[in-house]
Amino acid sequence: MPLNTTMRDVVVLLISWGSALLISLGLRWWGDQHPAALQTPWAVVLAIVLLPALLMGGWVLWSAAGPGDGEGGESTDSDQETH
Repeated sequence: MPLNTTMRDVVVLLISWGSALLISLGLRWWGDQHPAALQTPWAVVLAIVLLPALLMGGWVLWSAAGPGDGEGGESTDSDQETH
């Protein structure tokens, strides 16, 4: 694995975890400032809970139904696999 790919993966990981940490800290601070229970409509709660799963499921199905142009998947050339 080339060094550039590894460093890029580390940067993506740091950005992802760092942004999640900042969002978490921000929500914690907001909760400390507003101690009353948050009343939200049931539609908002369902959207927050179900929408990410539905979007990811749709993305997986859409990418699986893409054109079979030979990119990815298993190799059919057995000589290449044995050498």
